[in-house]
Amino acid sequence: MQVKILFIGGRKEWLQGLAEPFTVVGGTWFDSGTPHLEYEFYEHLAIHRIIEKTVRAERDGYDAVVIGCFYDPGLREARELVRIPVVGVCEASLQVASSLTAGKFSILVGRRKWIPKMADNVRNYGFESRIASWRVLNLTVPDMRDKEKTQAAILREARAAVEEDLAECVVLGCTGMAGQAKKAQEELGIPVLDPVLMGLKVAEMRAILWKRFGISHSKIGGYEPPPPEELAPIYRKVYGTPP
Repeated sequence: MQVKILFIGGRKEWLQGLAEPFTVVGGTWFDSGTPHLEYEFYEHLAIHRIIEKTVRAERDGYDAVVIGCFYDPGLREARELVRIPVVGVCEASLQVASSLTAGKFSILVGRRKWIPKMADNVRNYGFESRIASWRVLNLTVPDMRDKEKTQAAILREARAAVEEDLAECVVLGCTGMAGQAKKAQEELGIPVLDPVLMGLKVAEMRAILWKRFGISHSKIGGYEPPPPEELAPIYRKVYGTPP
């Protein structure tokens, strides 16, 4: 059985190398007109494009969508409008981390600025009690293009999380750190989770549950969609097409 996943915020060529043989990955950028999503205003602009791309993905036959930013922008909004699984890389990483540890885990972030929004998400996802610490690399998303500098900062803060905060696992809290987990994991001897990889792997599992067994997020309660007669004219006005 083949599954088809759209990853918003990544290159499909690189992502395909991380996927299982049964998975076809499509990659697209946020196309929000911003250089990154560090600021909540930038995130606000990106959410509109995320919603549009998610709705189109379902229409185009994708079996799951991954939102490739650790803020999980637009996750709840997108889940309201589609039945296919929508995976946020932060939520996916926390779910995996919690299953790999008996105790607590730490999250590495680029800047202190990011923590309030991410901490709100962690609380909403129910993982607040599992966080050993938030460790700051003092790097912006553009700074993370310097892979050597980023790797050194990850090793420094991950080691401190283990030795000082008693973390049993470390989560890289930005997709800008993609590809940087392996070396830290080998040096520290603990799980170090790349959010891109976690998002993709959880999406593969969710896509199988959906395609084979019809299981996806509940459409009552929090993810209940707007009434079609209300949604259609609003969506058409915003995006120029019917939902």
